Amino acid sequence: MKPHLWRPPTLTTERLTLRAFTDDDAQPLFEHARNPNVTRYTLWEAHQTIADTMLFIRDYAVLRYLEGMAEPYAITVTPDQRPIGACGCFWAAQQHLTMELGYWIAEPFWGMGYVVEACHAVLNFVFVKYVPKRMQARVIEGNTASERVLTKLGFRHEGVLRKSLLRRGNFEDVRMYSLLRDEWASVRDGRAVSSNQPEG
Repeated sequence: MKPHLWRPPTLTTERLTLRAFTDDDAQPLFEHARNPNVTRYTLWEAHQTIADTMLFIRDYAVLRYLEGMAEPYAITVTPDQRPIGACGCFWAAQQHLTMELGYWIAEPFWGMGYVVEACHAVLNFVFVKYVPKRMQARVIEGNTASERVLTKLGFRHEGVLRKSLLRRGNFEDVRMYSLLRDEWASVRDGRAVSSNQPEG
């Protein structure tokens, strides 16, 4: 466990600042997290009240920070510090050096390339700091925009876990993607697709 005040380092890109969440983020984050279009393919439900958002910050985010995880990062558009989404990586199976990437972004910012840009910065940091062998990501069937993000980041589609997820009363297929540490170096240094292309 990390000290109570430990937070992942702030990361910056050409357009974005990625930082730890604080209580001050609750209101602006709630305005986006309450949107059912945003949560169409997420494991979490649309927030009903600002208390739901505060619970995410104080319980989920702080717990991850105590575990020393680079997750969740608040995505902000520099110089505006209001969060427009989140991304980050956590251990899926630490004994096997496997981490998992997750992300979401507010609807007004869809199609601007922000998710690819943010995740690229996080992956750069995580592959050096935590040294995982494998980075994986799961996509609920139908979320083609998320699949495009992963393809642009160099992830490979491995297969479909059929009816492996019970979500909101339905069993859903989950598409599995992965990126290995030795593959990331070539992706990082010579991406074929620019991060400012739309995710869909």
